[in-house]
Amino acid sequence: MFGTLARGMKDGALGLSFRAYLNDKFKEYGEVTDVAVDTQANRLTLKAMLRGEKEAVSATIERYDIEKSAADYFIVLRQFSSSRAWLTLLLTQLFSGKRYKLPAAVSKLL
Repeated sequence: MFGTLARGMKDGALGLSFRAYLNDKFKEYGEVTDVAVDTQANRLTLKAMLRGEKEAVSATIERYDIEKSAADYFIVLRQFSSSRAWLTLLLTQLFSGKRYKLPAAVSKLL
């Protein structure tokens, strides 16, 4: 029970940290309105209002891996899905299998 509650709190904090990071990094493309992280399933789902879109889009990292190297943490993105077929294809082509250093605010929560 306590483990589930603690994981839920950690996942919520990670979601807030990722949302702030993504909004800062990709603000010219629109606004991320929600990020849900499931550390047990290694899954991350976000909702965003992209510029030029009339409705929010959702995108999911269906699977990711976390790697630790010295004092840094990295995320390796593995598989994607989204509410738009073109977006799923773009995310897969650009980001699948690539390794990214996690921001310090996110790393502290791991």
